[in-house]
Amino acid sequence: MRPLREFLTDEDRAAIRAPISEARTFPQIAYRSQEFFEFEVAHLFARNWVAVGFAGSLPHVGYVAPFEIFGIPLLITRAEDKAIRVFHNIGAHDGCPIALTRQSRATTLEGPYHGWQYNLRGVLVKAPFWDGTPNPDLSGLRKQSADLKEIRSSIWNDIIFVDLSGTCPALPVFLAPLMALFEDFDFSTLEMAHDSADGDGIHRFSAKANWKPLWENYAPNVYHEGFVHEQYRRSAHVPRVDDQARKTFREINDGIVKGLAFESASVSQTYPDVDFPKIKSRTTGAPVTTSYILNIYPNATFLVFPTHVRISILAPVDAGNTQWLIASYYADGSARDPAHKEMRQRSIEGSARARVEDDHVCEAVQRARRSPAYRSHFYSPFWDRMHYDFNKMVLNDLERAPP
Repeated sequence: MRPLREFLTDEDRAAIRAPISEARTFPQIAYRSQEFFEFEVAHLFARNWVAVGFAGSLPHVGYVAPFEIFGIPLLITRAEDKAIRVFHNIGAHDGCPIALTRQSRATTLEGPYHGWQYNLRGVLVKAPFWDGTPNPDLSGLRKQSADLKEIRSSIWNDIIFVDLSGTCPALPVFLAPLMALFEDFDFSTLEMAHDSADGDGIHRFSAKANWKPLWENYAPNVYHEGFVHEQYRRSAHVPRVDDQARKTFREINDGIVKGLAFESASVSQTYPDVDFPKIKSRTTGAPVTTSYILNIYPNATFLVFPTHVRISILAPVDAGNTQWLIASYYADGSARDPAHKEMRQRSIEGSARARVEDDHVCEAVQRARRSPAYRSHFYSPFWDRMHYDFNKMVLNDLERAPP
């Protein structure tokens, strides 16, 4: 793998770290090069907790969900002990994925190439005719490390995170700024809605764009709202500044957490009117009143309204393609209640429209980065502090790679 200095010059790095009024973003190569993307996978994503799925999409024992992220085939199972596990979805002998399709009543995993079978904890239980007999002794294969390779994983608020390196600090340490922010929010009654087309509760969107502009667009780029989104253009509360050019939101820029907080009543004209049961304060039992639109570094977003929570996972495919995985959570039984189905549909449709509008612009930005007129761009000191700090975080991670 090429070293970082072959992608970014000393001048590029200095420009990223310059004061915001003088700083520049990453150059074109950081958004278009597959080699640069693979460098990010090895030295950024593999060294942070990465969101990969939702526990609620595997609601009972026997669920199996194969997927890919960063071009790596992975597999999530819920085994007999009800625990969620994540594995590399690849057979040690034949290199073929063990599971090709999602299952809901599996008792074992059978590889499609040579019929090897594993239990849902990833242990090899059968290798038919390996030595010419129907049920060979597996002791020799165990010495070859033939079981599935499990990846360290952990769950917070239904989000499944993995540590590809196995060396990250414990997930609560990594998520400390986010957990502190919602310490008083009682999320215990939230359930995942399963209204998606695939029936697993996950709404999927594909974008022909690099992961970084998609990530920075979501919460850090508050400036774009009234120009890109129809619902924001109709709102008297956007742009989010008052007549004294003061922000009408609280900017949150705390390490891995970047985004905005605002009182829900102050933006009554901006978002679809829904009347789900409210999330409560742990301290008072009263409904919470503050809304949050947040990014969690490196690849998740966390939208919290008093009426629901919507979590998005940004799953990079390669340098120019990314998939969104989006799940919605509602309180006190309203995630499954047929009486709330139409309102849930209205809520997710609003988010889907915004997602398509955002992705359309980000795809245009991705294409434009082929232009010889573009190398990098500058920041608005008023709006872009979170974007500026995000790029410095990315650079910090990449510079931890060996020279």
